[in-house]
Amino acid sequence: MSISRVNTLIRARAYVRGSVKEVYIGITGSEIAYVGNEPVETENRVELPSQYIVLPGLVDIHVHFRDFDLSYKEDAVSGSQAALAGGYVAVGDMPNTKPPIKTVELLRRKIEEFNRKTGMHIRHYFGAPQELSVLKEALDNGAYAIGEVLPEEVAEYGGDQYLEALFKEAARVGIPIIMHCEDSLIINQYSGPRDFEHHNVIRNPRAELACIHNVIRLVYRYGTKTHITHLTLPQSIGIIKSSGLDITFDVTPHHMLLSQEECLARAEKPAYCKVNPPLRDEPTRRELLAMFVRGEIPIVASDHAPHADWEKDKPYDEAPPGIVGLETTAPLLLTLWRRGFTDLGTVMRAIQERPAKFLGLNIGIRQGSCADLAIINTKARHRIEPEKFRSRAKFSPFKGFEVDIAVVATILHGKLTYLNEEYMNNTVMKTLENALPH
Repeated sequence: MSISRVNTLIRARAYVRGSVKEVYIGITGSEIAYVGNEPVETENRVELPSQYIVLPGLVDIHVHFRDFDLSYKEDAVSGSQAALAGGYVAVGDMPNTKPPIKTVELLRRKIEEFNRKTGMHIRHYFGAPQELSVLKEALDNGAYAIGEVLPEEVAEYGGDQYLEALFKEAARVGIPIIMHCEDSLIINQYSGPRDFEHHNVIRNPRAELACIHNVIRLVYRYGTKTHITHLTLPQSIGIIKSSGLDITFDVTPHHMLLSQEECLARAEKPAYCKVNPPLRDEPTRRELLAMFVRGEIPIVASDHAPHADWEKDKPYDEAPPGIVGLETTAPLLLTLWRRGFTDLGTVMRAIQERPAKFLGLNIGIRQGSCADLAIINTKARHRIEPEKFRSRAKFSPFKGFEVDIAVVATILHGKLTYLNEEYMNNTVMKTLENALPH
């Protein structure tokens, strides 16, 4: 279709079809109406200097926006603000709220609340229910997947017998399962010291591997569409790939970039390093990162899990697990590209292309896609400062990490929804503000 005029025309270096090129991006309303090498008529024109690159809006398939009784940790508004500040325009939100989203009534309420509070693209996951007959109704009412299925839930509802029934019913209904892969029986066998230094032993690698083998058995038996989230072991990835089954998976930035030893040495509080499954040892972390650099990790998800800072002051067994990540993931991974460890395509496939496909979203720099864009400054070396986070959880084990990239603007549905004044040229910033609704 020939386009002769757009509302806003951006001329910039942009990531288009797998590479960075100088292009014109035309936006009309909430849609990308034009992508090409020649300008078209426009009311508003934006020229971005070469240090800026326009990316398609990023996508995170695993976040915890909390809300309801846990709004003091995060809610749909603050979670969305954190996402947009990190360049993210779409997320898959987990159901372990309080109360947990395990009834259709709560699912409907959550979807209505989130639609009222945020304009982001959100896929809502449904908590693993004890009564499996509800799965079909949940799917019909907007549940995108079941999970993440937590080991504590599996243990409470009947162990392997429950898990088998869940996979069977999910396959019958046609709803995917997202697995948190740790075997509760192995975790509960531990009888040694219980402190932050032993977290990697308390929830040891055998628990992940046992779960992986069990999931492969169930997928082979029932054909259930399955995704395994936040894997921590290169061995797990090897087992999944060698199975030949259509099992997808993701890895987090913290499991690739932080060992438990390094995190505990640098974090202000040891609970900042407590996450399930645990951070692993340094050799494991290095190999996981090497797999990402080689393009062997298809999806990177933040597992953005905010808590109140006072909760992280609690003793080991009481401190909640979780690391916030929406505002650190893109700068950390894009810095790997800027420093020559990997190519931009590897990063973008992991935090944009494959996650967008996973969530069934039309987000990309192409005619007819949603006008969802992230603009980065490639010459913005700085240290991560959690106190500046838009998330309510203003702490991170990545505090002080030096990154070369800053997300300086995010466009959602054709509207300018985030601006980072600290790392954006004032003239460019004003031009964007004048050119786009916000």
